[in-house]
Amino acid sequence: MDETEHCKLKTLFKMTEHAFRSKRVMRRNRLCSAAIYFYFTTVLISETAALLQQQQQQSIYETASTTRRRSAPYRSRMGTSLAQSAASSSVLDNDFDRTGCTARQFSLGYDISLTRFAGSMGFDEVIDWDYFTNPYDAADELDRDIVEPPPFDPTKPKRTKSSSGSVVRLFLGEFQGALASKLRAQGMDSRVLVKEFVGEAAQEIAKNEFKSIARMQSMLVEDMEITDALNGEWAANGAGRYLQGKTEGSTREDDASVVSFYKLLAQKKAPFVGIIGALNLAEYDEDDMIDPNEWYRFLGVKPPVPGSIWIVYEYAGLNTINGYLEPATIRRANIPMSKGIFGMPVAPPSLPVWSERANYVVKGIMKGSLEALAYIHDKGIAHRSLGRSSILISSVGMDKAEAFSPYTTIISRLLMKFSDFGFSGDIFESSNDESFCSRARGFGIDVRPGQSSVAASNFAFAEDLHALGFVFLALLLSSLAEVPSPEYRLPPLDEDSLQRLLGEIFKKNFDEFQEYCREEESWDRVVELLDKDDGAGWQLLQSMCFARERASELQGSFQLVTAQALLANPIFN
Repeated sequence: MDETEHCKLKTLFKMTEHAFRSKRVMRRNRLCSAAIYFYFTTVLISETAALLQQQQQQSIYETASTTRRRSAPYRSRMGTSLAQSAASSSVLDNDFDRTGCTARQFSLGYDISLTRFAGSMGFDEVIDWDYFTNPYDAADELDRDIVEPPPFDPTKPKRTKSSSGSVVRLFLGEFQGALASKLRAQGMDSRVLVKEFVGEAAQEIAKNEFKSIARMQSMLVEDMEITDALNGEWAANGAGRYLQGKTEGSTREDDASVVSFYKLLAQKKAPFVGIIGALNLAEYDEDDMIDPNEWYRFLGVKPPVPGSIWIVYEYAGLNTINGYLEPATIRRANIPMSKGIFGMPVAPPSLPVWSERANYVVKGIMKGSLEALAYIHDKGIAHRSLGRSSILISSVGMDKAEAFSPYTTIISRLLMKFSDFGFSGDIFESSNDESFCSRARGFGIDVRPGQSSVAASNFAFAEDLHALGFVFLALLLSSLAEVPSPEYRLPPLDEDSLQRLLGEIFKKNFDEFQEYCREEESWDRVVELLDKDDGAGWQLLQSMCFARERASELQGSFQLVTAQALLANPIFN
């Protein structure tokens, strides 16, 4: 290497170091620069350094750019939109992302192939309306009296929903190449779930998903004292993955980090769906030979939406509590008959006895869900959008649908996982959200914007417990109901109906609600279960469904309404 080339290398080295140290560089690019900085110090002694540095110089320029020419107007630039999104949030701080998930970008085709379109999700804004005797005044808001029934139009519902207009599309995919081989060699699943976040609101949701899940994953690393992750190796490998794959054709270092991360998720049975990284569609964007109609032919959906964000998750199956909310006899009746030796139809086997199924629901699904909530609260995260479709019924084995079967009663095979953290946030920063403060004041809790307090944290805990309580209520009254025939229809058990039943019809009188349940013969054994231990089951449901009211009663004290405390309820023993 002559003196001129050596000078060029030194200049490029300083440029990279300056980019790494500059506060003006976007945070995502700062992590990328950290990986490149380490890479340059390694290759300075290589005979091929000049060529590699020239390639990297071009890559640095492209990575630092916030815009790039598109080869076709319909194609998505994942790399740009992800960087722009991450730049405006704090998810890339080292303390919040020791696993590298927010900086890691997988290449479509080389790293991941999409195998099937799994569906789409929309988002609704839910508003609970109340009427007050006096007009709004921030100073006297807690003294206002609610008017019942609503004076203007009593027929209007107290709860309304409106669509956000944003959409999240779900795809099933698989890792490819060396990474897939390494995962399979370790007995781990190479399948992934990929979500495309389309629209402004959905992209804000994607940022929150990154921030909250990266934080919990980092705390998982700290709890297990994973040295390679704590010293920044996982984050550096993840940040340099895409560039390394483009320049060297190998991602060996980051492959090892991803495999280690998968082992960690499995070992700790993480109660949330982990994020592995983002999907970069640059190859698709740059290839003029790709026909957009191929998306219709192979996946049955339209091509990627420009500016959308793609996130890659571990695969935990697609079965949620929402699909479990049906009497077991009806689920059995819907199972297609198999064929015997001579082609004769064979009916599905008989269901396990009711007591075994009840034990699985209560000590498996319900306890596992409450433990998951206690876990995320312990990590300082409030979910804020818990519901039937955001709680996955997964399995520790490769068959993720195993635990969802109406025949399954083995709790040790069950793994409950929370998903959809798009509206989540730091519990102790809840008061920064004006809508949260407004909801708290609606329950008589004096929470002022930007002012953290025990009362604010207590209400953040209570909102999640309230949401999970109504999930438990529907789960018990549907999955354990004994209907006389598959055609029998139970009373409505959707969330809105249950909310209206408890809040408007029974005026939050839980004793009257219990009597209502006793009148339905299909719930006789459920009622008997909840009556045990002096009504411990009813006490659990009441504590959860009215957790917000309890938080209001505890205002001014240092007592908390927590999921961890509710796990001591006798129904789980």
